Amino acid sequence: MEQQQIEQLGDELYQAMSKREMVSPLTSRGFDISLDDAYHISLRMLQRRLDAGERVIGKKIGVTSKAVQNMLNVHQPDFGYLTDSMVYNSGE
Repeated sequence: MEQQQIEQLGDELYQAMSKREMVSPLTSRGFDISLDDAYHISLRMLQRRLDAGERVIGKKIGVTSKAVQNMLNVHQPDFGYLTDSMVYNSGE
């Protein structure tokens, strides 16, 4: 996938997240997205969050169980970044 398309999709997903709008899954819209493409799109979204003043406070790992990996037809866990805007303190 070309860098321009990665940036466009990352920006689209960031805007949808910011406005709390739903978007159709990218793969259902005909995009052929590799695992590397998906991580690059995610990094573009992270960069937009950082540009908006958020800061990285940690990382997360998901899809760690074999049962969930089989259900999603993937063969490894995924990972992402946590920013300060994702924190919810007890009682909020």
